[in-house]
Amino acid sequence: MTPETTASFAVRVVVAASLLLLALLVLIQWTSGSFNLLILIAQMIPLALTLPGQFNKSSRSMQWLCFVVLFFMVQGILLAFTPGRTWIGLTEAAICLILFFSAIIFIRASRKTA
Repeated sequence: MTPETTASFAVRVVVAASLLLLALLVLIQWTSGSFNLLILIAQMIPLALTLPGQFNKSSRSMQWLCFVVLFFMVQGILLAFTPGRTWIGLTEAAICLILFFSAIIFIRASRKTA
């Protein structure tokens, strides 16, 4: 694969995983028993701020996304150890891993083309 095709595939995976993570955050709040819109918005803002850069294929935005997604990874791991919420926590952690590694692959491929 050329670096251009690798970068374009990685961007598609990043955008899909980001949207999936946003939907999962809504699901987590919805099923928590005490839906709090303020917490949901506070969780979604950092991830949503990187979305325009993801669509523009900005390497800087992907770097910030790597920092942001680590917080969601911690939340997923904590949820995985919560009784009754194991699967949703493992799902969040898996999405975060996919998102993190695909963003890193995009950054490396875009640097090779530059």
